[in-house]
Amino acid sequence: MAELVLERNYYYPELLISRIVNTVFGILETLLAIRLVLKFFGASEGSQFIAWYYQMTGRMVDPFFGAFPSFSVLGFQIETATILAMVALAVIGWLIMRILSLVFSTR
Repeated sequence: MAELVLERNYYYPELLISRIVNTVFGILETLLAIRLVLKFFGASEGSQFIAWYYQMTGRMVDPFFGAFPSFSVLGFQIETATILAMVALAVIGWLIMRILSLVFSTR
């Protein structure tokens, strides 16, 4: 007679929270990477979608405008504010993950 094996599903809140944080910061980084590529290739703000996209991601980039000037390489624009925003988001995400690991390791 075959034995009935029941699999138990365990809930790990620290794993769920870390996945949520990584997903949110991954999405934000991806949005900024797309903005960087669009700026690099000179996407026109005359397009409604591009204008909306720049406005949407501009909120994350605005604090970094003016820190370093944007520049062009062989006719392609490099927006340093977007690069700085991506670095800042990565650092903030890393810090949040470190804090979470400290909080959950004390349990």
